[in-house]
Parts: sequence; C-alpha cells; structure tokens
Amino acid sequence: MAAGVETELSLSLLGQHDDVAGVAFPYFGGNENPHFRSVRQEPVLVRQLPVKRLALADGSERMVVSVYDLVLANYGLDRGLDDCHSANNYNDVKAYTPAWGEQITGVPRRHIETIAREFAETAHKTHGRSMIILGAGVNHWYHMDMNYRGMINMLVFCGCVGQTGGGWAHYVGQEKLRPQTGWLPLAFALDWNRPPRQMNSTSFFYNHASQWRYEKTDCARVAVAVGRSG
Repeated sequence: MAAGVETELSLSLLGQHDDVAGVAFPYFGGNENPHFRSVRQEPVLVRQLPVKRLALADGSERMVVSVYDLVLANYGLDRGLDDCHSANNYNDVKAYTPAWGEQITGVPRRHIETIAREFAETAHKTHGRSMIILGAGVNHWYHMDMNYRGMINMLVFCGCVGQTGGGWAHYVGQEKLRPQTGWLPLAFALDWNRPPRQMNSTSFFYNHASQWRYEKTDCARVAVAVGRSG
C-alpha cells in the first residue's frame, strides 16, 4: 500500500517511461597503470535511461529512474534506447562485456561466459541455491569493495539472496577497504537497520603508523572523472 492506495511495484521503467535521459558514469578501466591492464574507453560513459517525470508538491517537476535501470545501464546492456556505448554482443570490446573482461583480467571470454551461465542456471534450477563463499582472498586488496559488489550483484540478479543454501557466505574480518562508504550499505543492509559500532581500523593505522609517508598513490589517480574540473 502507498498513500492508502494498492500499488503494484515495478523494477524497471522501460516501456512505461515518459522520456529517455543521459546519465554519466565514470569509467576507470582506461587508467594506465604498471600493475594492471587497461582498456581505453572514454573516461565518462553517458548511458541512456528510461525516466518518469514526477510533479512535486511545490509544483516543480523532476525526472526519476529506478535503481534496476541504473544497474543495467552501468553494465552497458542494449535495451533499445539508442545507447552508443552499449554492446551489440559479448564480443564487443566495450565496458563490462566478456571480451572487455578478457583484456582486463587475461581470463578467456569463454570462461567468463561459462561461469556466468553455470551460476545462473544452478540458481534457476534450485530456486536461488547458488552460494558465494569468500574472505581474506580478496579482502586484502585495494578494490575489494568493488569485487564484493560484483559478486553481490551476481547473487541479486539470480535471486539467491535470502535463500537457504544460497546467497552470501563471508568469513574472517580482515578487510582493508579504503572506499568503505560504497561497501557498507550492501554488506550490512543499511537500508534496513543500523549495525553495531564499526571501527575503520584501516584509516586509523594508516594515519598513526605513518604509512602515509610511503604512499605512492596520490589523490589525482583515484579521482572520479565526472568530478574533475576542466
């Protein structure tokens, strides 16, 4: 019920949208670095999203999109909205396709496709009983929050979250995540409840053990392209 009226919720606005709007997404895979591979793309990818126009109480109008549509746009799915940055097939070397992933990771694209299909097929046949177990293997690396999100997305897309025998199985607590803000809402379901007090030990020891004196990465290298001036 919403405002006393029975409501049917929708994941996507596609097919019932009022307009199509461009939304800018930063792209980090093109940043050249001696320690990992890069694939040159535009630093800001403008994706096309279906939007609804809502009239607010003050008489103004706002465009809104669904989170589901934002996620699909970020991954570059072609949804018939004339998005020049979306891929036509898995072999297009565009952001987040198997062919793109092959160039970034060195993992053959056929293996990427096979794992994705097997995981999804298992979830489909078992009603969501596909599980991911992980811990210190990824927790010690700078972008582990993004690794977490990638795996969490697999579970969400395949309907595994909250299913007995499926979902998320995290062990140990040795996270070294600097961009903690993006990780917490998903890891601790902050849209539903507040967790116990957490100590950001990474920042504490980084500062008080003077690790910052030996830092080889400056802020400019991790800045978001959409926020840069000029």
